[in-house]
Amino acid sequence: MPTIFLSLTKKTLTLGLLTLLLSLTPSQGVKAEWDYATLKVVSNGLDTFWASFLRQFGIRYRYPVVYPHRRVERTPCGPSELAHYCPENNSIHLNIPQLTRLADQAGDVAAYYAVAHEYGHSVQNHLGLFERRVPTMMLELQADCLAGIFFAAADQAGALEPGDLEEGIFTAKISGDYAYNDPEHHGTPKQRVKAFLKGFRDPRSCF
Repeated sequence: MPTIFLSLTKKTLTLGLLTLLLSLTPSQGVKAEWDYATLKVVSNGLDTFWASFLRQFGIRYRYPVVYPHRRVERTPCGPSELAHYCPENNSIHLNIPQLTRLADQAGDVAAYYAVAHEYGHSVQNHLGLFERRVPTMMLELQADCLAGIFFAAADQAGALEPGDLEEGIFTAKISGDYAYNDPEHHGTPKQRVKAFLKGFRDPRSCF
């Protein structure tokens, strides 16, 4: 992990927030409904935010290609059922009907959380973490933490509505599992909530 992240300053975060604020204009505000237009707004916000954030450390951000689909889709990294990041070609695959059902269950922010989490994996790829064979659970919890950073930025930009943070916390909770012996174990509900809130409260804690 680059040591520069250990000296992250408030100025660094503020610049990223400013860029995000400019990307979410009044005519492009995040809507309550989960649809393709909302996906575009959220993806553009994530692209702009992480490009600005990483640029300050000399890291050129390559925007991940986002593929919305309506069925299980094959990717170079395996099948994508709900939300899936493939480091081989820096792509994000999102099942829109399933994300809609997730939003119906946990609130519209649940879908934003899923997208922000997958973007977190793209950030990890830029940092070379996939090449270091970091355990799956550590990668997943850090991606939750990185999603928390973006939620904090969106909150500062005025893009979050009352109750959105609570929906994000609930989504993190229901995304946890107790499959301790499974190499794909993503972390318990408590661990995922804790990781998300760490990023929301202090971006430096993610690194």
